[in-house]
Amino acid sequence: MATASPAKPIRRKPAASAKAGTTVTKENLKALGVDRLADLLVELSEQDAVLTRKLRMALTAVHAKDRLGKEIDKRLRTVQRSRGFLPWDGVRPLATELDTLRRTILDDVAKTDVGQAISSMRLLVDIAPSVYERSDDSSGYLSEVFREAASDLGNLWGRQEDRDPAVTIRDLLTLLDADDYGTCDRLLASSGEALGTTGATMLRDTLIHRFQELPVSRGKGDYRADIERMQTLGHLKNLADAIGDVDAYIEAVRLSDRQTAYIGDVARRLLDKNRPQEALEWLNRETDEPSRFYRENDDLRIEACETLDDRDTAQSLRWKVFHDRLSLPHCQAYLRYLSDYDAIDVEEQALNYICNFPNRGAALSTLLEWPALDAAARLVREHKTELDGRDYETLRPAADRLSEAYPIEATILYRLLVEAVLDKALSRYYPYAAKDLASCRLLAPMLAPTEDLENHEAFMIRLKTQHKRKLGFWSLIGE
Repeated sequence: MATASPAKPIRRKPAASAKAGTTVTKENLKALGVDRLADLLVELSEQDAVLTRKLRMALTAVHAKDRLGKEIDKRLRTVQRSRGFLPWDGVRPLATELDTLRRTILDDVAKTDVGQAISSMRLLVDIAPSVYERSDDSSGYLSEVFREAASDLGNLWGRQEDRDPAVTIRDLLTLLDADDYGTCDRLLASSGEALGTTGATMLRDTLIHRFQELPVSRGKGDYRADIERMQTLGHLKNLADAIGDVDAYIEAVRLSDRQTAYIGDVARRLLDKNRPQEALEWLNRETDEPSRFYRENDDLRIEACETLDDRDTAQSLRWKVFHDRLSLPHCQAYLRYLSDYDAIDVEEQALNYICNFPNRGAALSTLLEWPALDAAARLVREHKTELDGRDYETLRPAADRLSEAYPIEATILYRLLVEAVLDKALSRYYPYAAKDLASCRLLAPMLAPTEDLENHEAFMIRLKTQHKRKLGFWSLIGE
């Protein structure tokens, strides 16, 4: 009688909770206890100067709140005095540290001493030029921190009791006039509370007087006069936004020589103030449809008409936008206001219009977005000679989308992409063409014989005959 082999022990996977307990989270770290955590932080701080500074700031915030602002100022002045160049990979750590200091000023220092918080935040804004001059801030990390600091400074001014508006105006203009980096772009917008009605009126009068004193532009090439005038008008517009005064904004726009450029901005602000008729009057100043601003303001026209309960005009505008540039969102919005019965007929009209749109690439993209894959495949079959193989941003996604259900049409598109690259000998795009040719090879077994589409073997023979000297391309092909 055979003896039964001993049963193998069952190996159980470690409990999920055990693994979760080793994950570095706030709750798990609490389990280490205060003493163990303190030991770890001391050990790490001996190897990490940034961590040491963070811990020192945290300790100061707990044990010596009255000195926290001074400690921050000391660190900011050290950064300001530094002269070593900051490479791109050194920018982010400094930006992180400066942002931590910014939030500490705003959240901790300001709670006990708003005046000290204003002084520290002003210092943070002031050091921006010296930091920019010795750093590669192509990522924009530093500039974002400094812009936030300038915006915070305006808010802190508003939190200081009995602040003289004249002092705020003086500080504002000093910073704006010295700003060569766009650091203070958001400062005026955040200073509305600090200025109040009296300060806003004083500042507007000062800026208008400045504008009137500036030399008039002598036309093209007079960049200095143009820039000074544009900057002053920008300050006037930002001031109007800071106090929510759309009429002051319009007044600033009317001082400009390029009012057309601001029509949409004025209309947006009038709509936000529930003044749709005035918004429409501004929008109706645009008579030149090809202008680059006209299309941007279509939705503002529609919104104004809807607010005025002029649904018919709003619907006409939606349909026109769809017709002009195949904007599917406008077509869908148009359909939402129709009865189910009417919507069916209009959908059919819209699809027919898309299929016959002169720009075949735009039509193909819109049909795929609809989605109407059958109509998209039919467009590829019937209008393949009108599709541009250089339009890879349209054709490649379309080919990928059609490849499963419509392999013939997808193959047509892949081949157009390949031949466009080879015909122009665009060697930098050879890897993409090789990938598209590989897609053709994968789809080849699914192709049914047709009179107007050569099989894959014939296509390869023709391609090699016409482009046999393009060795850089053929070296990428596995065949």
